[in-house]
Amino acid sequence: MWKNVRLLFSKELIGAVRDRRTLILTVFFPLFFYPLIVGVMGHFTTAEQGKLDTLVPTVIIVDQSDDQMFHDRVRQTGSFYPLFVSNVESGLQDLQDKTGQVMMAANKDAGGPGIGLDITLYYDQTDQIGVVAAARVRDFLQVYLNDVLRKKLDALGMDYDSIPPPLKLTVQNVATSASMGRMILSRLLPYFMVLAILTGAMGLGAEITAGEKERGTIATLLVSQLSRTEIVLGKFLTILTVSLVSSILSAVGLLVGVHFFGGNLAATGTAQGVQASFSLSLGAFGWMLVVLVPLAIILSALVVIVGSYARSQKEASTYLMPIYMVIVLIGLVSMSGGTTFVGTRFLIPIANALYALQEIIVGDLQFSHLFYTLAANLFCGGILIAASVRAFKREAVLFRS
Repeated sequence: MWKNVRLLFSKELIGAVRDRRTLILTVFFPLFFYPLIVGVMGHFTTAEQGKLDTLVPTVIIVDQSDDQMFHDRVRQTGSFYPLFVSNVESGLQDLQDKTGQVMMAANKDAGGPGIGLDITLYYDQTDQIGVVAAARVRDFLQVYLNDVLRKKLDALGMDYDSIPPPLKLTVQNVATSASMGRMILSRLLPYFMVLAILTGAMGLGAEITAGEKERGTIATLLVSQLSRTEIVLGKFLTILTVSLVSSILSAVGLLVGVHFFGGNLAATGTAQGVQASFSLSLGAFGWMLVVLVPLAIILSALVVIVGSYARSQKEASTYLMPIYMVIVLIGLVSMSGGTTFVGTRFLIPIANALYALQEIIVGDLQFSHLFYTLAANLFCGGILIAASVRAFKREAVLFRS
C-alpha cells in the first residue's frame, strides 16, 4: 500500500514543483514578498513617527477663567498653536470640522492668579493626531502646574527645590532586547505561518483534486492499480508537504524581514532605549514544527474533502474561502493579544496551535497546553483524514453533477 502511496506522492510533488503558480505561492511569495512588505511597513512606521514627533497641533481654547497668568502662558507656549473661541459649542463645532485636534476649556470659580483652574480636554480618541495633541496639552499643563507652584512658594519665601516631593515615581522597563523581539515575533510569526499552511494547501489542493475532476484526468487515476485510499493518502501527503514547506519558508521570509527592517517596525513598541532583537533558536523552531504538523494535517484533509466534493477548481476555491476567513479571524484575535488562552481552551482545534506557537516563541510553553494542542489536533486530523477517504470512495460525491 505505502509503495503505491509513495509513487503517487512523488508524481504529484513533481507536478507541483513544475507548476509555476505553486512555486510562486510557495517559494517566491514568502521569501521575497514578506521581507518586502515588512520593509515597507517599517518605512511608513518610521515616517509616521517622525511626522508625529514634529507635529505642532492646533488646540482650540475656550478660556472662561479670567486668569491672566494662565492666558499669557497659553499664548506663549510653543507646544501647540492656540486658537481662541468664545464658547464650548463653537469649539466643539471647530473640533468636528477638524479646525483643531484638541479643545481645552478652562473655567475658574475661586483661587488666586494661576491656580484654581478647572480644565476639560475634548478630543477624538480614534484620531491618532488627536491623541498625540492631547498628550502635548497634558505635558503643557504639567509644566504650567510646576511653574505656578514654584512661584507661589518663592512668594512665601520657600525654596521649591528644597521641599521633598510627596511622591517620586520611577518606571523601569526590565524587558531585554531579546524579550522585546520575541514578543513582537509571537504576534506576527504564528499568524503568517498558519496562513501560509492554508494558502499552500488551498492552491495545490484544489488543483490536484477538483482540478483533476474538471479536466477529466481523475478517471484515469481511478482505473489504475491504486486503491481509493492510496489515492487520497498520496494526494493528502503532497498537500501536507507543500503546505509545511510554504509555512517554513514564510517563517524564514518573515525572520529575514524583521532582521533587516524590524527595528523601524518596532520603533513605537520599545521603551527606555531598549531596541528589539529578533532571533529564534533551533529548539524553539523545532517545537513550532511539532505544533504545526497536526495543524497542517487538519487543513490539508479539509482541502481534500472540499476538493473531492467540488465539481471544479473554481467551486473548490469558493467553498474554501469561508475556511480561509475563519483562519484569518482567529489569527487576528491571537495577534491582538486581548484573549487569554489557558487550560482546556487548548483543546479548541486551530486556535490552540496559534496560542501554543506564541508560548513557544516567548519561551513560556506549558506542557499541559502542548499536550492538549497535539492531542486535540491529531484526533481532529485523524477524523478528517478518515472522512476524506470516505468521501473519495463515494461515487455520488466524486462524480456529482
